[in-house]
Amino acid sequence: MGQTLSQPIVKKESDEGEDECVVYGLSAMQGWRIAMEDAHAAVLDLQAKYTDLDRSTSSSSHRAGAGAGGPTPADKRLSFFGVYDGHGGEQMALYAGENVHRIVARQESFARGDIEQALRDGFLATDRAILE
Repeated sequence: MGQTLSQPIVKKESDEGEDECVVYGLSAMQGWRIAMEDAHAAVLDLQAKYTDLDRSTSSSSHRAGAGAGGPTPADKRLSFFGVYDGHGGEQMALYAGENVHRIVARQESFARGDIEQALRDGFLATDRAILE
């Protein structure tokens, strides 16, 4: 069998969500791989969900609810969607699905509103966290 199954697993896991700004849907399938190697994150209100550093979740699919101060106003809200392919192993994809958006939201550049830099800083911080 090697690194693939003799028959694909075609059962799909799907999810959907929406708020007043965004509607999304997603679906994932294991296919020919021995284990599911992909993960995702879908966060509708990144500021409300993850700028409070003590907040945490336990699933690789994240949907934001109201933070301690309630939802971010719709015209200021940032959503985060990430799809992570394990490329032959599931651990990094699972780590990324659980953490990249959290790490991005914790960057000083995110707090300043420099989202492009926050993504850069967040990806580099994720690399450092993986290496530790």
